[in-house]
Amino acid sequence: MRDKNREDSISGLFRPKSREWGGRLPVDLVFPEERSLAMSTLGWQAVYMQLEEEEAFYVQRFFWDRKKGGTVNPDTDKKLSDFPLVCFSLTFEGDYLKLIQSLQAEGIEVCAGNRDHWPLIMAGGPGTFINPFPVMPSLDFIYVGETKDTFIYIAGTLKNSFLEGKDRQQALKTIAGFPGVYTPGQTHRVSRQVAAPGSRRLETPAHSAFVSGQSVFRDSFLVEINRGCPHGCRFCAAGFVYRPPRTARMQKLKDLISGIRPGKVGLVGTALTDWPDLEDFLRWLEAQKIKFSLSSMRSDGLNRSFLEFLRRSGTRSITLAVEGISRDLRAAVNKHFDREKFLQAVEEISRLQFNTLKLYFILGLPGESGKDFQDLEQFLEEIQQARFKGMGNRKKGIGLIKISASMFVPKPWTPLQWSAMISRQEFESRCRQFKKLCSRHKAVRFASENPFQARIQGLLARGDEKVHELLLLAAENQGSWKKALDRWSMDMEHYIDRQIPLEENLPWERLDIGVEKEYLKREWRRYWQGSLTSPCPDMECSQCCRCGMQA
Repeated sequence: MRDKNREDSISGLFRPKSREWGGRLPVDLVFPEERSLAMSTLGWQAVYMQLEEEEAFYVQRFFWDRKKGGTVNPDTDKKLSDFPLVCFSLTFEGDYLKLIQSLQAEGIEVCAGNRDHWPLIMAGGPGTFINPFPVMPSLDFIYVGETKDTFIYIAGTLKNSFLEGKDRQQALKTIAGFPGVYTPGQTHRVSRQVAAPGSRRLETPAHSAFVSGQSVFRDSFLVEINRGCPHGCRFCAAGFVYRPPRTARMQKLKDLISGIRPGKVGLVGTALTDWPDLEDFLRWLEAQKIKFSLSSMRSDGLNRSFLEFLRRSGTRSITLAVEGISRDLRAAVNKHFDREKFLQAVEEISRLQFNTLKLYFILGLPGESGKDFQDLEQFLEEIQQARFKGMGNRKKGIGLIKISASMFVPKPWTPLQWSAMISRQEFESRCRQFKKLCSRHKAVRFASENPFQARIQGLLARGDEKVHELLLLAAENQGSWKKALDRWSMDMEHYIDRQIPLEENLPWERLDIGVEKEYLKREWRRYWQGSLTSPCPDMECSQCCRCGMQA
């Protein structure tokens, strides 16, 4: 039996090289979450492989260890503070606190302005595309981009500075004007770096560097199918910061899989069923006797033959994101939700006796009211009717319907970035109302997220450098946000409990992710009108430019 703690590099495709420290730039890649999540996240693994390919670098990995309250290195006994370049991968707002705790645990000065010597502390990843400014006072620079060659060139330039004996300030000056580099105090505005701007093809899909028994997706080789989403849901940052949406070529994925022959493949993407080759690719995997797993899908992409194939191939659970609780709210967020097709999908899922149907909703969207809960009540009835209809004369259908409700968090670079959040008490009240509606139906279970944590996420999402003080206070109090808020000099409500005027300057506008602010304003107005905007057309951005994105 395979050891669940074992971790394998991908033979035939990538294997870490044994190198000497001397004559190279030592780099540590820090994923400030538990190792299981790191092994399920592709961005930092792509950077790891890119650096490993270059002889100029000595690379090590560090992961967050909750018990230690700091980072651990699974490869050697070297410490994070031993490395002249420390690179954090920021995926979620919660990573900001762990970044500070990681520095403190290693005795590294937390505020960049107080550091006199190497190391340089930088960050990359999705967090730097959205709003890194709450944690910016701890960083020497960030890289806002996803292109291989540019980051390698930046690291190579820093290698030369380090080996030539330059101090940290001299090293920072050498990269301050590089594309995608934001250096506090030296950079006015920075543009996100994208390979082949405007292209709709994902020429280099990210994939696993390691297959791990410790991964959330245990023993799976993960591969990216698409990046970004064409639908433009008005609450979703990924649908805007990753414009234009891109899809991988099936032949490239086949070549990749054929080269390594994994036992199981996990398909990663924001809108898997939008990929026209999805079913053909899954049938090819089945013919190769390779197991597979899928992330969340859209109901309008689930026809009868595809669901029959999934059930026959061993899939036991289907996850669908509904988002708004009513027809009006789904139109307002630009969901493009076909209620009839959704109910047809539920009927088929029940007919095929899938064990579990997971449904995700968002509570607290702007303008949500009692009228929306009346629509929700009817919608839940329709879901149960579709479930029973699929069962026919049999006693079995969908075994369990799991409904999860999250709290709306206004994210930068979305048309709802100006919105206010509801209070914790109001969210809890709406959850009780939702749970009561669910309790009327057999085999329906309701769960909701922690509203306090959601509001902290909102604060970090919309914060500026003044929030850094709160991060320091939370770190001093063993991660207690409540104790930190009691001592913070600022007001949490200022950041999240008010609707921001459209003309107000926003902290994250020092980034240029490629979508014009005027487009987001138009989409904000269309939210309140309940008007749908068509998805991104299947063409190069130089032919559309509807959102201001240009090739």
